[in-house]
Amino acid sequence: CNGVLQRLVGGGQERCAFRCLFVGARQPLPPRWFGSYGLALVRRGIVIRQRVDSHGSATAIDAVGPGGAIPLSEGGDARSSGYAVDDVLLCLCPRRPLRAAIDAGAPSSAQIVELHAASLDRVERTAAARCRSTAVARVAVLLGALADTLSPPRRLSCIPAAIQQRDLAALLSMRHESVCRALSVLARRGVVERGDDGIHLMERARLDAA
Repeated sequence: CNGVLQRLVGGGQERCAFRCLFVGARQPLPPRWFGSYGLALVRRGIVIRQRVDSHGSATAIDAVGPGGAIPLSEGGDARSSGYAVDDVLLCLCPRRPLRAAIDAGAPSSAQIVELHAASLDRVERTAAARCRSTAVARVAVLLGALADTLSPPRRLSCIPAAIQQRDLAALLSMRHESVCRALSVLARRGVVERGDDGIHLMERARLDAA
């Protein structure tokens, strides 16, 4: 886990608390994970995280790439869910050792706080994109947010092709057709360029100003 949460990993001296589990592309995360585990770290691939209300309606709230954390605890009237965008490898930590690491204090507890803060930042930036007044602006802001947060600490210049237009639409609560039209507008402006490997961000300053 790249040195993160060394107490839980064990540092080669103790049993690692994490379980490494695979989820195939476009498959849901097993519901039993939510509540049984406290935290998941994405080692490979991309996960779309969702919240499901009491009526069963799912809202995409977060896109999590390698190095990102997925909180798996339940809360309030909503429950958590999610799906793999592409083939995903996750490291999951059960709630009990996670709580023990927090109770033991720094450095693990500080790292857990940082992971949750990064998760909150991703969610807030997605919400900010959703609140823009036009479809073009919503798509532009979301692309910038994904570029900055999907694979920290790198700032991506291309949104991977694994993230499809329907994923962007889900994160923005928009119709797929509206996202397609917005991307076409941005492409005509020379701000983005669509290729086989994904959406290339050609002029980031203009994208942020859209």
